[in-house]
Order: sequence, then C-alpha cells, then structure tokens
Amino acid sequence: MHRARIAAVVGLGLLGLVGLGGALAQQSGSAVVTPADAAVGPIATAVAAGKHLRLDGPHGPIHVWIPAGYHAETGATIVYVHGYWNTVDSAWASHQLPEQAALSALNAILIAPEAPIQQKVPVNYPDLTELLRFVEDKAGIVRGAALTVAMGHSGAYRTIYEWLDEPMLDQVVLVDAMYGDEDVIVEWTKASDRHRLIMIGEDTVLGTEAVAAKLPDLVTLDRFPPAFDLWPAEAKAARLVYIRSQFAHMPLVSEGVALPSALRMLPIDRLADLPWKLPLGSLPKLPDAGADAGR
Repeated sequence: MHRARIAAVVGLGLLGLVGLGGALAQQSGSAVVTPADAAVGPIATAVAAGKHLRLDGPHGPIHVWIPAGYHAETGATIVYVHGYWNTVDSAWASHQLPEQAALSALNAILIAPEAPIQQKVPVNYPDLTELLRFVEDKAGIVRGAALTVAMGHSGAYRTIYEWLDEPMLDQVVLVDAMYGDEDVIVEWTKASDRHRLIMIGEDTVLGTEAVAAKLPDLVTLDRFPPAFDLWPAEAKAARLVYIRSQFAHMPLVSEGVALPSALRMLPIDRLADLPWKLPLGSLPKLPDAGADAGR
C-alpha cells in the first residue's frame, strides 16, 4: 500500500478523579501493593483490584501489574521501558503506568524494568528472555504468550534495541524514542512480516521521519485522534504505523492519552471490567504533582 497521511481533529475530554494512596508490604524480595484507603473512581478501583509487585531484580527493581480478570490463554506481555532522568520507581508513580494500563483495558501483564537514567550508563536488562523468566519465577505468574510487546519512551530505545534479536518479540512501540541508528529498527521491521512497529514522533522528528522515508508501506497519522473510536481502520490494521504527535515529549507518557491510545492499537483482548469507556486523559489527580522535566 502507499503511505497514508490521515489527519484527525483534536479534542481531548478530561475527567478529574481522586488519586489512590497505597501501602507497601514486604514479601520475600518483592513488595505487594495493597490499598490504604477505599479506592475512589473507576481507574483507581481497577488498579487496586489488580495485583502489583515490585520485584528486587538482579539489575534493578522491576514493577509488574496484573489486571483483575487477566487470563493467560489469550493474554499478552507488555514490557515498558522508561526514558532518561527517571528511575523505574519514579516513572511508575509519576507517569501512572498501571493507571494508564487500566485505561487501555487490555488482557495483558505490564512489566516495567529498571533502565538507564542517562547516557553512558549500561543497559540494566539486555536479555529480554532472562527478564521475563525472572518475573515469571518470582511473581508466580503464567506470562501471556499470545503477544509480546516492547514499549519505550525516549532513551528507552537503547534497551529495546538490545531485544530486537529475541524471537519472542512481536511488536515494538517507540514513544518519541528514535534518536539514532534508524537502520537497526528498519532492518527489524523488514526481517519478518510478524514484526510490527508503532512509532510516535515529536522531539525525535528527524529520526522518525528518516525511518518513515525507508518504510514506504507505513501508515502515517498527522496527530493523535481524540478518541480511540476515531482512529482510522487502516491505522488499526497496519503493520507499520507512524504518529506525528501534537503532544510534547513528556506529556506523551504522563497525560493518559498517547500511551492508552498506542496500547489499544495492539491486537490484544479487552477486559470488559476495566474502565475502557472513560475518555482518554482520565487519570487520577496526582498529589502535589509538579512539572516533570525528565526525558
């Protein structure tokens, strides 16, 4: 197919919800999160109903969230990698990763490992298979193997590039994370028809446009549609998708629009009990939330 350029109208619906406090209980090298107060709001309720573990991994902490109702038979595994100037602990809380996963409503385990916080820092988990086996063993879960997805923001590309030779990796979502080595990801997408790439560009527009020029079958959207139902069917079905973002580098991962939208692009079963009918951006309000300057 020829590259499609599709424009969508912006109009974000925001719904304020009250945040949920949590208490950590230590348990054999991991922390199980339990609600300290009654959950308020459907997203907070969904997060509290799921299971959250913070595992003490061999190369840094690993967060895991398993939604209520998850079933491994048709379940997926989503590995999310944070960008520079954030640790996995800070990204998990300040970017509300389990809340955004709940808003996507997918039948998928969310795994977030520690990753480099700046340049010239070694990749914590260069072996995806080793990472997933550790999580399965320590969390006592059966990983959903219907689909394995690596999703990362900004400097996360360094970790994800280490995983591209893993046979289990089906799809890659790069959230403003194309800073260089464009040929590496181009070669990965061309290596197998099973490989799917969803690429989002704002701060990294030079890199994303360079990749787009080398992938003529790419479907391109000129902005994020305001609701998932407004996404073009062609984009939902395409193997190669490029979204030119109207959101800045950090709001892409913190405001509850881009991440749930990209997650819903994945061919994963939806869990009906999760809050999938809420408008994009409907995250609980963070207490004392300040500007996040991380990249």
